[in-house]
Amino acid sequence: MIHGLRNRLKQRLSREGTPLTLSMRKLYILPSRFGGLWLIGSAVLYIIGINSNSNGPILLAFLCSGLFLISLFLTQFNLQGLELAIAEPGPGFAGDLVPYPIRLQSHQDRYRLRLAFSHQPLLIQPVVPSGISLAHPCWRPTKRGLQTPGRLKVYSKAPLGLFVCWSYWLPPQQQLIYPKALSGPVLEQWRPLQQDHPIKNDANQANGTDDFNELSPHRPEEGLQRVAWKQLAGGHGWLTKRFSGEAASQRVLKLDSKLPLEKALEHLSARVMELSQQDEPFALELPGRQVVHGRGRHHRDAALQALALA
Repeated sequence: MIHGLRNRLKQRLSREGTPLTLSMRKLYILPSRFGGLWLIGSAVLYIIGINSNSNGPILLAFLCSGLFLISLFLTQFNLQGLELAIAEPGPGFAGDLVPYPIRLQSHQDRYRLRLAFSHQPLLIQPVVPSGISLAHPCWRPTKRGLQTPGRLKVYSKAPLGLFVCWSYWLPPQQQLIYPKALSGPVLEQWRPLQQDHPIKNDANQANGTDDFNELSPHRPEEGLQRVAWKQLAGGHGWLTKRFSGEAASQRVLKLDSKLPLEKALEHLSARVMELSQQDEPFALELPGRQVVHGRGRHHRDAALQALALA
């Protein structure tokens, strides 16, 4: 019951939209645990001074109380006026820690800023300089697709640690999350580039190395595995070896209908990453989506995006 009340209170205090400027109405402040002990200590010093008829403990109690009140304003000023916006979030994999970039704009230096999504790792920014800077709090998504990280808590105890000042924010920008890359069985077919029916998968076609066919200009995304090193050493520039088997057929990845959808997508995600690291070309067929035969980083990203949105 208490946990549910706390969640409802946090939802009521959360702000939506972007950018978000932390004004007085959007900030909340309470004494920290250390601040509570400080206040109790000040009261004990005052009582001791009164009972012993001594001015020293009383003056020290007034000094501690004054610092306590000053810390209230200093802690709030450390956050007040800070503007939060969303930078362009990059994609990530389900189950991994994924950074969610936050753009911080400030007209003054701020100290010990802490950012954390609900039940996620804490990010501490020791100094937020004047101007525009980036913070990358992380979260661990559990599902694929377009996801939002949830409620972000922004808070600080600087400069004295006697108070904690905070605000809640719900960033609306969705982030593309790929399926978890989990190795497992994948349905693969080999097809002629100009035909629709599958052909038998053999070792030569799997490696794309039937017979040497031609040399073509090297592209950066093709990696170094097929670079024509002999021609490069002879001063002919960067060239890539092409093979007849590679030109005649294509590898097509498909969902394994014998597996649950999410499990099959996870296996395909791992296979796409494996083929991309090996610089092997492939095509991808999904219900309602298709990625044409190709290779390289952009091709890999297109395939993973198709898996995420399948």
